[in-house]
Amino acid sequence: MTPPREALARYLDSELPGATVEPLTGDASARRFFRVCLPGGTTRVVMDYGESFTEETGDQRANRLFEAAALRVAHILSAAPVPGCLILEDLGDLTLDRALASASAVERGLLYETAVDLAVEIRVEGTRALRHSETRRWPALDSRRFRFEMDYFLEHYARGLAAKSFLPSKLERLLHELADRAADTPPRVLCHRDFHSRNLMVLGDGSLAMVDIQDARWGPDTYDLASLVRDGYVDLEESEVERLLERYRRALPDAPSVERFRALFDVVAAQRMIKALGTFGYQVGRLGRERYRSAIPRTLERLRRLLPVSQETASLARALDEAGLLAESAVQ
Repeated sequence: MTPPREALARYLDSELPGATVEPLTGDASARRFFRVCLPGGTTRVVMDYGESFTEETGDQRANRLFEAAALRVAHILSAAPVPGCLILEDLGDLTLDRALASASAVERGLLYETAVDLAVEIRVEGTRALRHSETRRWPALDSRRFRFEMDYFLEHYARGLAAKSFLPSKLERLLHELADRAADTPPRVLCHRDFHSRNLMVLGDGSLAMVDIQDARWGPDTYDLASLVRDGYVDLEESEVERLLERYRRALPDAPSVERFRALFDVVAAQRMIKALGTFGYQVGRLGRERYRSAIPRTLERLRRLLPVSQETASLARALDEAGLLAESAVQ
């Protein structure tokens, strides 16, 4: 893996003399991450933006908000606008998806319950903190944003990775209608936005901490839940999904009816999964990051199974199928 850029290497040599630096697997952004091992045995994580910055970063703003709500994230130990990095607390390497891979059935259930409870805390405590913070005017996951994500799916997955030159004329309209319905699911709350198993770290005491929080914003109150239980990186039985949905619903203040909650969830989850395919298409097709490819068949299988069930998404399911976009063979 590529070592730190020259300006960052000089900064680390100056500020953390004697430390060794090793690259870490990053997220879907342009940032790069390194673990710094200090001579005394302690470690830090460096988040490298690739260039100097002059204003507070999204990571700094989100970190302050999440910590104000007592939500566990990696604490920022220091910021260096030049050369353009943050020094973070090291939360380790055990992501939720890795923990689930070796967990027993009972352990899996407990891990997911912990994650759902954390989603409730974001929904309740995080929203309260956001309402009273200077960042309460943050952008939202609204119709404009969701429509952009549907267009991104068409560009990077449908016409990109799946290489479909012909698409039904009604497909864009149906995707935009889904975007509008997903955005119109009150109440609006704080969303992590990428609340999935690769962004949740399992700590030594069994609790969870969050990473990749810089895009947190206002959005539908089932969005983080959909990101978790319709996660493209992990298999989850539908019976377990139902159990977790009910756990979340019951924990909400003024919990909606089961029927209304499930209807809102299904629309948001459909939008979220299609958005994810756009991301996977870009990461694999444009950037050559093959580690995202394995998430595509799982996401397609869920869309094939779940889209036709809902009256709101049945027409979209037919249009996607007509275009050959729900077949795994489209990207093999």
